[in-house]
Amino acid sequence: MTSWGWDTAARLGGGSFGKVYAAYGPGRSDLAAKVIPKAKGTTREQLIADDAPVSPHVVPVLHIEETTDSFVLYMPRAEYSLRQKIEAGVSGAEAVTILTHLAEALNVIAPVVVHRDIKPENVLYLDGTWALCDFGIARYADAATAGDTTKAYFTPEYAAPEQWRYEHATAATDVYAFGVIAYELLAGQRPFDGTPDVLRHDHLNTVPGLLPGNRKLSWIVSEALNKAPGSRPAAGNLIDRLRRAGAEAATPAGSALAAAQSAILQANATQQAAAEAARTERERRDALAMSCRAGYAALIEELVEFVTDSAPATVVARAGDGGVTLSLGDARLIVSGLSKFSGTETSPFDVIAYGLIRLENSNRSRSRSHSLYFADLVTEHSYAWFELGFMQSMGADFDNEPRAAQPGEGLGAFDGVFGGIQLGYGFVPLDIGDLDRFVEFWAERFGLAASGRFPRLSQLPDGPTHRPQRRR
Repeated sequence: MTSWGWDTAARLGGGSFGKVYAAYGPGRSDLAAKVIPKAKGTTREQLIADDAPVSPHVVPVLHIEETTDSFVLYMPRAEYSLRQKIEAGVSGAEAVTILTHLAEALNVIAPVVVHRDIKPENVLYLDGTWALCDFGIARYADAATAGDTTKAYFTPEYAAPEQWRYEHATAATDVYAFGVIAYELLAGQRPFDGTPDVLRHDHLNTVPGLLPGNRKLSWIVSEALNKAPGSRPAAGNLIDRLRRAGAEAATPAGSALAAAQSAILQANATQQAAAEAARTERERRDALAMSCRAGYAALIEELVEFVTDSAPATVVARAGDGGVTLSLGDARLIVSGLSKFSGTETSPFDVIAYGLIRLENSNRSRSRSHSLYFADLVTEHSYAWFELGFMQSMGADFDNEPRAAQPGEGLGAFDGVFGGIQLGYGFVPLDIGDLDRFVEFWAERFGLAASGRFPRLSQLPDGPTHRPQRRR
């Protein structure tokens, strides 16, 4: 075969913007052709994004033709779609593989374009892997519907809250659709179903419960479905966490933590959704603060569980604000409750909420404390947990530093001005799905302090002290 063509009698499927037929091309008889009707204001260039990524997880466009009334995109023909796979049945191990491949696709396209219509029909099994198709069509849809404000280019069952509000879509919009698919694969049903009005209400206001089973998977799904776009994980973060989750064995401790986190999420669900639905700056911050509470509570429980399992004589005292104090021998390890921060106009970094962890001996003559910030320290408007320790620029106190600082003071360590406060430890990202490093760091020092060997420093700073390199 030396030419391109398709068989109108062999239809393979279709969607909102075209029909798919069996096709052939030079040296290939196993292609698919998507025939897309022309619309006013559209061009063929809008169907292929600039710098289209080359990845096994993105279905490539091999050739594009133009007829009198249509554009024709030629692509490799997949074996089947994720929708067909779901209907046939998906095991837990298969679900992790599918989601990892989909996260790889989102990570590749994120710098180029927002897909905006991620759904099982657009995820195909091709050459032994799962790949995302219809890459680039979002821009075509923009032009085709630009003059009709009553239209929305999305599939209601997978649409993010910001799409229902007709706001600007970002890479976080695709992550939300990923979360819906993940929920569907793991639970056997979508988190929300019903009429368009019901779907709109639920996507804007209802937070589904945490899924049972593998806690790391359930946390991934929960975070991807956050109502606030800025609190959803980035695709690269999803890839790393899915790889760890796939290797996790279920344990009684994991199940207990998942149950605790589920209860926290449910308790805050209505308030979080209501706050994100409103569009004032204060409500945006409140929604982000609520979305991070479950992760902070999980951090506390991981630490308490490890310490009490290793040293059952440890006395655990819970505080009314959600904090905890662990006492053993000559040591106390304190994790404060979570506090919201109102922000500052003098720093480019945004801290939404914060807490602290403090180790001290019985007479409080020696201590070490770190701040825990939920902030956008790496990428603007993309929030995660970070651990930081601070020290004075002059006259270091080796008995009581590094120390914690509230954000109003601590952010001053990033301005590069000599004097005042500077980093004594940090900043270190905290992955709520994998807290082993954090727990072991503090548990080891708690054990030493409990036996009268408080780990006094001989030099400061202690640990990494580079300032964030901000990305937009």
